[in-house]
Amino acid sequence: MRNRSVYLSSVLILCFFLAGCGYSVRETSGLDIREIHLGYVMNMTTEPGLQDTFRRVFTEECLNQGIPLNGHGITINVILTKYKLRTVTVKNDLSAEYSVDIIANVEVIHPDGKTKSLKNLKSEFLETFVAPESVQAIHTRREVTTETALRDLSRRIIAEVIYGQSGWDSGNSTKR
Repeated sequence: MRNRSVYLSSVLILCFFLAGCGYSVRETSGLDIREIHLGYVMNMTTEPGLQDTFRRVFTEECLNQGIPLNGHGITINVILTKYKLRTVTVKNDLSAEYSVDIIANVEVIHPDGKTKSLKNLKSEFLETFVAPESVQAIHTRREVTTETALRDLSRRIIAEVIYGQSGWDSGNSTKR
C-alpha cells in the first residue's frame, strides 16, 4: 500500500510539473531566425583584442543555439563601448576580488530593412574572480572572466534577436 501511494504521488507531482511550469522545448526549425550575419565589431575600449574574443564567443554561442553565421539573414553590428575592471572586495589593504564590466551598443538589422538599437547592453550577472597571490594568476583569471562576460553578453544579444521581435523601426538599414 505504501509503495503504491508513493508511486501515485510521484506520478501526480511529475504531471503537475510537466503541465504547469510553462516550459517548452523549441526546435530551431520553428524559429523565425534562420541565419545571423555578424557585421562589424568595434572595440572602443582600452582593452586590446576584445573584439576578437567577442567574435569567437558570439560564433560559439550562435552555433550552440543552432543558428549558423554567414553573410545572409539578420545583421548584427556591435560596438564595445566600456570595459572596466573594478575592485569588489578589499582585504588587508589589497584587492581580493575583482569584477569585469563590459557594455556594448548593438544594432540589429532585419533583412527587410527594419532596425533595432540596443544601447548599453551588458551582462546580466556580476562577473567576478578572486585574486590569488601572483600577478600572472590574476591576469589569467581576468581573461577567463572577461570571456565569461562576453559569452553572457552574446547570449543576451541572441535572446533579444530570437525573442525580442518588438521595437523594430521601419525604414532603411542606415545607422542612426
